[in-house]
Amino acid sequence: MTEETQYHDSYNKSLELWPVEYSTYYVNTAQGKTHIIESGNKTAPSLILLHGGSMSSTMWYPNVMEWSKNYRVICVDILGDKNKSIPQIEFIDRPSYALWLKDVLDTLQIKKADIVGLSYGALNVVNFLLFYPEIVNRVVLMSPAATYVPFDSKFYTHAFGMVKNPSGVQSFLNWIFDDRYKPHPFIAEQLVAAMNWVEPSKSTAPKENGFPYVFTDEELASIRNPILLMFGENEVMYNVDEAYKRAENSSPCMTVELVEEVGHLMSMENPSYINRRVLEFLSEQRRNF
Repeated sequence: MTEETQYHDSYNKSLELWPVEYSTYYVNTAQGKTHIIESGNKTAPSLILLHGGSMSSTMWYPNVMEWSKNYRVICVDILGDKNKSIPQIEFIDRPSYALWLKDVLDTLQIKKADIVGLSYGALNVVNFLLFYPEIVNRVVLMSPAATYVPFDSKFYTHAFGMVKNPSGVQSFLNWIFDDRYKPHPFIAEQLVAAMNWVEPSKSTAPKENGFPYVFTDEELASIRNPILLMFGENEVMYNVDEAYKRAENSSPCMTVELVEEVGHLMSMENPSYINRRVLEFLSEQRRNF
């Protein structure tokens, strides 16, 4: 069995955790084929979910049941990351990432949507807002990767440790969650398979002005979309106090919250609170731009 096959098997195994009916399909874009997991009523408002790095859309299994009651939930496997999407052309800069996501929404005939992103997904969302804000209603950002402050050096130590030795995945998970939470074995197995799967077509990181990226004051101030930004009080990937302080006055329509007793992957650690809080924010009176 190839490493790719092992990864796809682990992905499918994680999908067994999906608590509601779903469909999977590919959307063709200029940069490659983008894999989607969709749940909910197709006639409901669209809610786009962008996952954390190397976690894939399967990480949303604790959240999709509640959110799909009110939304057409479209979980996008970020092209170039470890998941089922198939890159064909390299991203060269941040605009190319934004254009890719716009291509996904255009192909799905979505003219406007709410977007939720966690970690790497949240970073992609902020980047998208700088280029195509007119396509977005309201935004929820959780534990954005870089974005407001650089990563702590310990992040790179753990990340490189996983790449060099997949057995380092458990050390990474222990660092992220401490003793608060233990991820489902299927999710942990998928992360190990992701680290084992190395192929040239997955090396699509931008070559210049790319990710990870800390946005400038001017870029952040230009964003007018309503944003709920949530940091976990037990965040370890960067200094959460510094990130909170920089973020709270960064954009005109920003609400920043510190969520107690969770860390970076808060949507998995405390889904009951996150599910409710996201729906509360998205259901608030939308503004016209």
